[in-house]
Amino acid sequence: MENQIMNVVRRMSLVALAALVMVTGVLAQEMTKDEWQKQMNEWTAKRDELRSKLNTLQAEVDQLKKTDAEKVAAIKKCNDNLLALVGATPESERAFAAMLDQIDSKVNELSRLSNQDLWARKGEIDDVQKMIDEARNNKLSLLPKYYDRLKEQQNRVDALRRSLESAGMQTYTVGTWARDRDCLWNIAKKPAVYDNAFMWPKIWQGNKDQISNPDIIKPGQKLKIPPKGELTQDEKAAARSYWQRKQAAGSAQ
Repeated sequence: MENQIMNVVRRMSLVALAALVMVTGVLAQEMTKDEWQKQMNEWTAKRDELRSKLNTLQAEVDQLKKTDAEKVAAIKKCNDNLLALVGATPESERAFAAMLDQIDSKVNELSRLSNQDLWARKGEIDDVQKMIDEARNNKLSLLPKYYDRLKEQQNRVDALRRSLESAGMQTYTVGTWARDRDCLWNIAKKPAVYDNAFMWPKIWQGNKDQISNPDIIKPGQKLKIPPKGELTQDEKAAARSYWQRKQAAGSAQ
């Protein structure tokens, strides 16, 4: 619709330009009175013709604007009817759309992470999934524009989970101290794990659901071993906090 209006406006501009060129041509000529009168009569007729064209074009513009307004009103009415069908209001729809924007923002953030950092923040994938599940329970999710958007968001979350699986995460079953000398430090030091004892905070942070105190692990625990790589900022912060607590406890004794 906007393109149609712009085309008509361009045509109106051309008509005005033609009139200007015609007037300029008349003023530039030296003519007798009869020639001038004849030219003026011709110009007057041409002016009336151009004015008629301008009026026609203006009427066309007005009609296009009216049609555009009618279409906008029809779309709004259709949207209002759809909202009524799902028991929603414009306000609740805006809140729902804001939730989907939040999901998109979080998925975009997680998608930029390396597999190592993504694994360290894997709990956030579950948080996003909960948001998607909540959105799906809203009747607004039945509307085509939101249904398709949620489907795409779910596909992206599934892709994030596949990225975690492709990272080749392994597990380690804790043995006894007497036989295996198993502690997070020694486990991280094993060649089959990290071959680096200083990586122990990575195992701790990857298993916070079952390790509250990194000094205490139990035989038989099946620990997840995050992908190899440098310690993340969160893992470094956890290690600093651990050593600070150890130092404070030692000073208190």
